[in-house]
Amino acid sequence: MAVAEAFEVFNSSNESDLPVIDNGVFRGILFKNQVSDNKQNNLTVADLRDQFRQVSVNEDTRMVSALKKMVSEGVALLPVLNQEGEIKGVMRAKHLWNEFASRSSMLGEGSWIILTMPKKDFSLSRISHLIESHDLFLVMHFVQFYQGGNVIDVHLKVNRENVNELLQSLQRFGYHVSGVIQPKKYVDDWENKFEELMRFFST
Repeated sequence: MAVAEAFEVFNSSNESDLPVIDNGVFRGILFKNQVSDNKQNNLTVADLRDQFRQVSVNEDTRMVSALKKMVSEGVALLPVLNQEGEIKGVMRAKHLWNEFASRSSMLGEGSWIILTMPKKDFSLSRISHLIESHDLFLVMHFVQFYQGGNVIDVHLKVNRENVNELLQSLQRFGYHVSGVIQPKKYVDDWENKFEELMRFFST
């Protein structure tokens, strides 16, 4: 395929990156800017093989690992390969995120509590003990770091929607509660953040 033709495929698909496939075998990912820079040079896609990005996952890759690879590599589409290197399908960022959210503990009964604190003050065991003292349990958690800063957001999923007493205890122990969000809205908010992040990497 000529590079000029590939550029039209990018425009019609509205994608920022696409996998290059030859007889069912994945050769790499090509980015729209690579095609745009060469569309006037009478080249074929094969002539750009040195610029192909080797980003893919296999069928056994966990969803969270696939999400991490998408973000770190700045790709919106992630090819799935079998052991022979044949492409079995392509995962889109949004679909992968939605699948991860529905299969994990992000959705379902409970509440998300977000604590903002200095990194040095973070102790999961202390927070978990406080949660358990209210006959609750910690379903899921992760820490959001900010580049160049010493402050973190600790995201806590607990198994109950009414968390008023827990919030009061957290505040008494000096924790700053920066948000309490029900699961569906929490996932929607993070989906928007994820899409913004993917757009940032694709520019």
